[in-house]
Amino acid sequence: MKADKQYIINLRREFHQIPEIGFDLPKTLARVRQELDAIGLPYTEAYGKSCIVATLNEGVGGKTIALRADMDALPIQEETGLPFASQHPGKMHACGHDCHTAMLLGAARKLKEMEKDIKCCVKFVFQSAEEGPGGAKTLCDDGFMDQVDMMIGCHIYPNKPTGTVSLNKKCQSASSHGFRIYLKGKSAHVATPHAGIDAIAMAVRVYNDIQIMRAREMPPFEPVIIGIGEIHGGFANNVICDEVMLHGTIRTHRDDLDAQIYKRIEEIAHSVAKDMGGSAVVETAKYYPVLINDSNVADAILRAAESVVGSDKVCEMAPTMGAEDFAYYTQYKPSAFFALGAMPADGTSTPLHNGKMMINEDVLDIGPNVFIQFVLDNM
Repeated sequence: MKADKQYIINLRREFHQIPEIGFDLPKTLARVRQELDAIGLPYTEAYGKSCIVATLNEGVGGKTIALRADMDALPIQEETGLPFASQHPGKMHACGHDCHTAMLLGAARKLKEMEKDIKCCVKFVFQSAEEGPGGAKTLCDDGFMDQVDMMIGCHIYPNKPTGTVSLNKKCQSASSHGFRIYLKGKSAHVATPHAGIDAIAMAVRVYNDIQIMRAREMPPFEPVIIGIGEIHGGFANNVICDEVMLHGTIRTHRDDLDAQIYKRIEEIAHSVAKDMGGSAVVETAKYYPVLINDSNVADAILRAAESVVGSDKVCEMAPTMGAEDFAYYTQYKPSAFFALGAMPADGTSTPLHNGKMMINEDVLDIGPNVFIQFVLDNM
């Protein structure tokens, strides 16, 4: 019943060398197709953008279980020094999606070997653009979730104890709502500030008012982050700046609160700009909803994980302020997402989205084995 660990490790190292970004995944997709052909699983690319869905036992039984992996990498220069490091400068699998893709192929290969014992249909979802702008949404928009009864997914974490499986039975991770604020003033010489409208001063007020709004208008025990990660404006020290752009993100554990915060950001930007004689435009950017795990599916994952790693390595995890586009699937069918601990053997822990990020490959059969056990338990 166990997946082939070395097969998964070898595949992971192949994918690690060819990181690709967003929807532009030609080498990754080609390798996934090649492996599915070798396994003997039919697949389609009719759902989503740059996504592959393979199927085992089409039409068998009264249930369809979907298993998901994301495939895209990050625009980060790799600094690990691994012999199988990225061959694409400025790109790296720094979030473990190479592991996820290899693990799902490992599960698919084993389940295909067990085909006669599987009493339901299984869909293997190889998804693009989790890091943005959201490959999961493209699958959902194309009606993929109409075909399935439930979905599960896994994320590897180099900062969680090796071999542990954890999830939250309710709120797993936050929304991620990007926004841009464009402030327009009027240029003038710095010696005549009264002749201009200072967009930098406008941006300072907008920034401060957003933080005051967070501190004084949001419930104190509600998880909320409003971060401004970019500010661009000006070109000389003796010129009143006429245009500034602020780029930020909202993170919450409630979609309704996210909407309320975005509305207030719009109001603040327009109010400050009007007060100073300028203008503002606010645009929404990448949006992922809150990831709410279905409690019944979550319990089923925990039971499957206990069969694989033992009850001492299975636990509930606290909600995070990170975001994950698996959240889109949870809005359609009962679904849940679990974390797999993969701290390196020497105990060092480099966070995700870091050029030095490394994982303990010894755990790479655990995710597939949880997938397989879940299918057996719930088919």
